[in-house]
Amino acid sequence: MKQSPEELLARAYALSDEAEAKALYRDWATTYDSAMLDGLGYLTPACTASSLADSLQDTNARILDVGCGTGLAGVELASRGFKQIDALDFSPEMLDVAGARGIYAERIEADLNAPLALADACYDAMICTGTFTHAHVGAACLDELFRVLRPGGLFACTVHKDVWQPAGFEDKIAELEQAGTLEVLVHEPGTYYAASTQSEGFYILWRRPA
Repeated sequence: MKQSPEELLARAYALSDEAEAKALYRDWATTYDSAMLDGLGYLTPACTASSLADSLQDTNARILDVGCGTGLAGVELASRGFKQIDALDFSPEMLDVAGARGIYAERIEADLNAPLALADACYDAMICTGTFTHAHVGAACLDELFRVLRPGGLFACTVHKDVWQPAGFEDKIAELEQAGTLEVLVHEPGTYYAASTQSEGFYILWRRPA
């Protein structure tokens, strides 16, 4: 039975395990864009890409789109002139849709809850929108992500306010700041959907200190 955009989003927020998540994104891959953009007026891909582009002048920078989904953030980066973008997601169906856009140099199927088969400091920047949210990936993945980000590199992302503390983001950010691994450049509340009247979470820009 076809589900409305609101029903699909509610299903995403209610995920309880990896099997449910894979099933959802398998079912949702071909209609995700219309549901999120047309149905819900999804703002975060454009807003997050703008935040990164405002601080990253080199359009040849190598960028990792973390939890890329169907590639909405990648589209926004490409429209701003960025040329070397890789896609990472745990859903092969989502990666297939993202890959068909022709904007990604590489597609990486990987679970952010596990070590990444990527070299240290291999990316100049990262973007992540819609992944740090209900029933998705917790803050433990930041250790690996900052490992593959080069010193001086930027990471633009969103974190839903409901998971900021429960999923460990508040504590992990404090830990990484204390260790000198992360610097907070931007941390602002904002809306994620066109019709929103209250902030759903945070727009964030981090840097790995040089």
